[in-house]
Amino acid sequence: LQQGLVLDDVTLQNIIITNFNESNLDLAVNAARKLHNLLCSFDDVPADGEEDEEVEALPSEFLSMRAVKEKKSELKRLKNTWMSSAKAFLISLFAKSVNGALGNLSGAMSDPQSFSSRAVKQIVNRAIQELHNTCKSYIGLIDVLIMFDSSAAESLAQHYARNVNRLIDRYVKLICERPIQVLQRLASAEGVAEEGESGSRSSISNIANMNFGAKQKTRQSKITSLEKPNEEIPELFAHILDQIMPKICKDCTFCGICFFSKDRDDVGRWLEEELDADWDIEWSDKDAIKSTIKVLLKDISGVIFDFINQALKLDHAFSIPFMKLITSWIYRMQGREEYFQTVQWLQEIQAITVSTFNTYMENHMSTIQNPNVFKLLQGKSVKGIWILQYFLKFPRIVEHVERLSQQAEEVANFPQTSSAEPTIYKLSAELIEASYCKYSEKSFHALEDLLSMEMKSCHADRLRIENYEFYCSSIASFQTSLPRLSKFFEIASKRKEAAKQRYIMDLLEWSAFASVFKFLFRLEKLRKDIPPSDISFQYGFTPQDVLKAISSIPKDADSVKNQAVAIRNRIQKHFKNDQILFKQVLREVFREIKTSFESMASNLKECYPMLGSSLPSDMILGVLKGVTS
Repeated sequence: LQQGLVLDDVTLQNIIITNFNESNLDLAVNAARKLHNLLCSFDDVPADGEEDEEVEALPSEFLSMRAVKEKKSELKRLKNTWMSSAKAFLISLFAKSVNGALGNLSGAMSDPQSFSSRAVKQIVNRAIQELHNTCKSYIGLIDVLIMFDSSAAESLAQHYARNVNRLIDRYVKLICERPIQVLQRLASAEGVAEEGESGSRSSISNIANMNFGAKQKTRQSKITSLEKPNEEIPELFAHILDQIMPKICKDCTFCGICFFSKDRDDVGRWLEEELDADWDIEWSDKDAIKSTIKVLLKDISGVIFDFINQALKLDHAFSIPFMKLITSWIYRMQGREEYFQTVQWLQEIQAITVSTFNTYMENHMSTIQNPNVFKLLQGKSVKGIWILQYFLKFPRIVEHVERLSQQAEEVANFPQTSSAEPTIYKLSAELIEASYCKYSEKSFHALEDLLSMEMKSCHADRLRIENYEFYCSSIASFQTSLPRLSKFFEIASKRKEAAKQRYIMDLLEWSAFASVFKFLFRLEKLRKDIPPSDISFQYGFTPQDVLKAISSIPKDADSVKNQAVAIRNRIQKHFKNDQILFKQVLREVFREIKTSFESMASNLKECYPMLGSSLPSDMILGVLKGVTS
């Protein structure tokens, strides 16, 4: 018994080593393992809960002996002394490499002539690699400390994390330094431009608000004149993430494996191989990993938040590429315990981008329901209004956001072979489309509210045609990429066509041909129930009634031409701001007139053969063709 409770002299000599180095490390670790095995022999069941071939437990009747208890206390004191020395040694090693690196940084930055960002990156990278090499070299020491006391893993890991944090914090600030300077220059340039334009901006905005009598170019020019967003900013943010996130991920994984891997036998090999993200590692304490990574990431997000806030001040729409770039990194790290805090940190940034984009769209939508517009239009006609401001603005918003969104996917540096790529950006895609749909719905509702106050239907339908036509033509190219917006495209198309038919009917009733067309409408309705041979015997449809209706049509070509020109001029007056739409409506009106005269001639031939060619349809159609061309 006495022989079994005593460490041999060599082991005892090695266990009191305090100045660890590569030459005596194996001796110290082996001595500590023997001490651990000896302590385990004092328990009925070894400390790890499993039988160990190297540990021979003392018979239970010996465990209550005073000599055994005293020996156990002595060995525990020896263990505690060794653990204290080993832990202090590792902590000092962690700090030593970082202190040296930060000292070199201070020296490099104090000399502006020799200072360069590349040199700083090299110093930081070298220090982090030195930390990793320290852990690899002394992994045996770390293993024994954890073997003696599992809580030592979290304590050591947090000391390691604090030192890594000091380096990563400096690295992140360095990476963000130039992008923030770029933002500051852009903000300064924008401020100067705004100050120079402030004198003319108020009058311009008043005109753009309602477009009263404004001489605008065709609707296609509104799209091509859009200003391109500063594409450098999303690229800068992508560069920041591409430089920072791999380093953070690597350190999180390294820290997790080094201190919290449950299978301690393979830790050294795993650290050397730099595990792939697909490897499945069983962790000893998931909560401890999260708290440790929280220390590793402490305060490093401040400078990134600063970049994001400055960029969003320039343009809230940058929230979309930022959101997509962040989402791509969250997707890569999801499901990994060691990345939990990193993902949580990115989700905080993502929440800011979502909130900012919602604010961006709400600000635009707030101009739709403008009470000043309705107050201005009370008792007045809408004939002085062309395309409304919020209809003009919508394609600009869509193109601006979609360009930034596409750019984010291009610079996201996401593996092209991934089958999950279409679902990565589901959150941003749904958010964007939902906001577009909400904007469209509000715009349509506001337009109909505005038109409900118009007394003359021709002016109301003219404004419907122009605004809904502009909406359809400006977002047609986005229907494939934005399927939910197709619903509103269809609504706008149907409302435009219905308004166009009402406008044409109103124009025909205004024209000199109104009596003929009214008679034709009644005749076609009657023919559904009565055969052609009996039509001339019906009340109101006698040959005399037909001749009376036809008599309103001018008999000579010049008079017909004057009537056709009057129709053309009326359409041109209504659609003076859009030549494309004017020609389109003109063709459809004259097509309807042509069809009506052809139908009238056919009906007269079938129902009133006794009248012969009393309707000069060929002459009328020839004149209409000339006016149309």
